Order: sequence, then structure tokens, then C-alpha cells
Amino acid sequence: ANQVAYVLIHIFCSPSTMSRRSSILLYHTTQEPLAEKIHALCSSRRASCVETEHDCRQCEKKDLIKWSHFPDGFPNIFIENVKEIAGRDVIFLAALDDMKNIFEQCALMYALPRYLAKSLTIILPYFPTGTMERVDHEGQIATAKTLAMQLSAIPLCRDGPVQIVIFDIHALQERFYFGSL
Repeated sequence: ANQVAYVLIHIFCSPSTMSRRSSILLYHTTQEPLAEKIHALCSSRRASCVETEHDCRQCEKKDLIKWSHFPDGFPNIFIENVKEIAGRDVIFLAALDDMKNIFEQCALMYALPRYLAKSLTIILPYFPTGTMERVDHEGQIATAKTLAMQLSAIPLCRDGPVQIVIFDIHALQERFYFGSL
């Protein structure tokens, strides 16, 4: 978690990335501890930028997403103050390692561009279907390709396609599964 947080700080809190306006960091409930760490490190980095008169972007951790479920188990997701997303660079810290959470997070990821996010970056610390990336026997299904296609189908934002950052993808060839719809 520390390594992921430090890499993300370097990518998203540096002055050369995205717009000067602060980014919004959204997260699934399972990723709250990592989101807290990223926010704290980004705030610390921003403070040192101010002291040295460099211009670093701010990364605002926002608890805008209300995750709940209907009695039948399907997700009931609500984004509070959804207008805050319009025109902003949005970072979503996802966790797709539990089957019961994948659909609800995909639903959110598909909705964010429609709420006029300027850009959307999805952070996946782990690509869960990575161990099933190839077909060795007739009849096997490469589920890694299926999940990659689902993520690649997220609608465009104002600034273009969604950026997906995966830290543990398992097999290098899987990076070519994305964006090939």
C-alpha cells in the first residue's frame, strides 16, 4: 500500500499533470485506508511545494459516493454533490478483487464520464483476473480479457479515454487486452 501511495503521489500531485484545478479522489469503501494515505501524502507534498514556491496540484479526497444495496443485493449507488465532478480531473481508487464489488464499481466508473468529468483515471492496485489470461485448452475462457474489455468500454471523458493504472497486472501481455474493442 505504501508503494502504491507514493507512486500515485508522484503521478497525480506533480505540477505537470492534468489541470491546475485540484483533482477529486474517489474510492470504493474497501480502499478507504489507501485513499487516506494518498490524501495525506499529497497534502504533505503540496505543503512542501508552497514552501519552495513550486505549483503543485491539490488532490481532494471526497466521500461523495454512498454505497448501499437493495434488498435483492443489487447496488444502490448515489453520488452526493454530483455537480462537483463536472469539469474536474477525477481519480477513482478501485478494488476489483472481490466478485461482489465488481458490478457496483463498474456502474460508477461508467457513470462518472456522464457527469462531465474532465478526465477519469482508474487506479487498480491489483488486476484480479490476471491469473486467467490465456487459453491452454479448447473451451477455457480467458476472463482477464473479458474484464479488460469491460473496463475499456467506459465512456470517454471530455479529455478523451479513461486512463487505467494497474500496479499488479500479473502477466505483461494483459496490458494489450485493454482498449481493443
